[in-house]
Amino acid sequence: MKRFSLFLLVLLTLSSSFLTVSAQQVRKKVGVVLSGGGAKGVAHIKALKVIEEAGIPIDYIVGTSMGSIVGGLYAIGYTPAQLEEMVRQQDWSFLLSDRIRRSDMSMADRERAEKYVLSIPFSKKKQDNLFGGIIKGQNLANLFSNLTVGYHDSIDFNRLPIPFACVASNVVNGDQIVFHSGELATAMRASMAIPGVFTPVRMDNMVLVDGGIINNYPADVAKSMGADILIGIDVQSDLKEADQLTSAPNIISQIIDLTCQGGHQQNVEITDVYIKVNVEGYSSASFNTTALDTLMQRGEEAARHHWEALVKLKEKIGIEEAFVPDPHGPYHALQAAQKVRIKKIVFSGVEQQDKKYLLKRCHLKENTEITATQIDQALNQLRGIQSYSSASYKLTKIDEGYLLTFLLEEKYEKYVNLGIRFDSEDIASLLVNASSQLNTNLPSQLSVTARLGKRYAARLDYILEPAEQRNIAFSYLFEHNDLNIYDKGERAYNVTYDHHLGEFGFSDVWFKNLRFGLGSRFEYFHYRDILFRKPEYAIDIQSEHFFSYYAQLRYNTFDKAYFPTQGTDLQGSYSVYTDNLAQYNGHSPFSALSASWNKVVPITRRFSVLPAVYGRVLIGRDFPYAYSNALGGNTFGTYMPQQLPFAGLPNTELAGSALMIGSLQFRQRMGNIHYLTLRTDYGLTNSNFFDLLKGKQLYGVAIGYGMDSIFGPLEFSIGYSNCSQKGVSYLNLGYYF
Repeated sequence: MKRFSLFLLVLLTLSSSFLTVSAQQVRKKVGVVLSGGGAKGVAHIKALKVIEEAGIPIDYIVGTSMGSIVGGLYAIGYTPAQLEEMVRQQDWSFLLSDRIRRSDMSMADRERAEKYVLSIPFSKKKQDNLFGGIIKGQNLANLFSNLTVGYHDSIDFNRLPIPFACVASNVVNGDQIVFHSGELATAMRASMAIPGVFTPVRMDNMVLVDGGIINNYPADVAKSMGADILIGIDVQSDLKEADQLTSAPNIISQIIDLTCQGGHQQNVEITDVYIKVNVEGYSSASFNTTALDTLMQRGEEAARHHWEALVKLKEKIGIEEAFVPDPHGPYHALQAAQKVRIKKIVFSGVEQQDKKYLLKRCHLKENTEITATQIDQALNQLRGIQSYSSASYKLTKIDEGYLLTFLLEEKYEKYVNLGIRFDSEDIASLLVNASSQLNTNLPSQLSVTARLGKRYAARLDYILEPAEQRNIAFSYLFEHNDLNIYDKGERAYNVTYDHHLGEFGFSDVWFKNLRFGLGSRFEYFHYRDILFRKPEYAIDIQSEHFFSYYAQLRYNTFDKAYFPTQGTDLQGSYSVYTDNLAQYNGHSPFSALSASWNKVVPITRRFSVLPAVYGRVLIGRDFPYAYSNALGGNTFGTYMPQQLPFAGLPNTELAGSALMIGSLQFRQRMGNIHYLTLRTDYGLTNSNFFDLLKGKQLYGVAIGYGMDSIFGPLEFSIGYSNCSQKGVSYLNLGYYF
């Protein structure tokens, strides 16, 4: 009897334990839903932190747009703390663009970027024109690749540490596309492709854009995955009343919000704990540091407001109030110095014969260990090659190592570039360029450029490129110049002339930042009537032609073309001028030597000192009017190719045959794109270089405000120089050309 009682007791104990375990195993599944909302979506991060603190297990996570990014990264193991750090570290203005960092661009691409506001590709091939958005999302795609190393293969999202799904919209037929598998980075990129802003993701016969236009709060998707309990975090803005819709931005914002309302209320109704974040005062584009910090904090505040509801939810889930789920994450991302063994490297989208060159350019070898930093450096090198418009990568696990695949997309063969400029001297100018890669055995390009405005011009360039950044160019330029020449701040006379230039040149780039050029030119200056001159200026300028030979050298490491924060710019050129290929006016030819040195010396993160020295010297005799030294303006070659800038002098004044200037600027950055600058210049000019120290002294000072806008630099300055002998002001908007 005792043995039977003991057996019964053991049986009851085991049954009780089994029932307890079974009860735990059959607890209800919890799904978390993250809405779309652009920048507002960073609020999800700290809301997830609160859900974790409440001890709520998360069995499924579903998101749309920014919710898909936060959700996808959380699903593979990123903690809220890791996500918060990631948000704070990013340069969002760079990520939300297709810009290539200047240090990774070729010198030709740098110069193109310093002139044109807009570049539009075009082609006879329909598929080459299918970009479909202002931004291709190149930098975001590369960020997603970096953040999801280990998940680059096509995978089942249900096998992630937390099963995940995200929503995109197929604009071909309006269908909702739910990603439960595939490449994680591609799925997230498709879900946040805002129509008209980011290029759609093309997959099979689908054109995928932001899922928010169909289902911005996809609670139904989480339910269909098997979630019994839903917790939702919604960062959508409330619809505005009629009296608030008084401006175009508000109306556009309302249209976007209305588009995202489809099925919204039904999804809210099936949510057990609905966390609505207060996003008032912020928009989908609020990616500045202060806004992101505030939005993350508001996400935490909104979740804590529902703390009691979250705790009570445990009973409904079927777990104890003191229940603590297994720790989530952290995700062990590929660290900068961490080495991975690369068994094979593939360049997708290029000819196989180019692989050897690309490996050499990337400084990579197969069957060796490389670091994550080296992969990033290789990616930047590929993006800097003129032939490719985009480059991304993925790592795929293979036997005893990884397959490293670089996905390259060739640049469009043809494109149109547009530049716009306004200043207080020229009023308005427009620069239009059309370029086309030609189908020739030796890579070549044809380019046509036109400048419209007070000074109009047309230029034709045919360029052969036997090697990367090594060019042989044939060019023709016609320009009509209408210049006002000043003396002591007063307009002395106006000169109008046509300038014809034919040029043959060779250039090569060494060490990426050093360019050397040689060439010859034919120039003809046809002077027209002088429409205005003061009586005391007796001007008689004759039309004349010249043959010249030149050598040029430029070294540039500025991190930005305008308002640089570090780097050096060094330039030098020497030209010999003749009228018959050997002599000028029956005697030895004359020549011109010019040089400049500019340096940025950062003192603090926001304050820099910019010293510079530059000058130009004419050597020989009988110097023609066309090549006279000139100074004035804010940049080199403002109105004449040989013109040197000078503080407090916005116009053009002629100088002696020897001209030397020293400049010192003090620049303070305010915010991200605003600058205050104090500039002081001192110069000497004389008709004889060896008597330069005895020549006329020049000095000028200017204080100005600048903004590094998307249309180019916006600059306003006031200054004084002893050349003008009065205070002057200058306004410029747009790139210099």
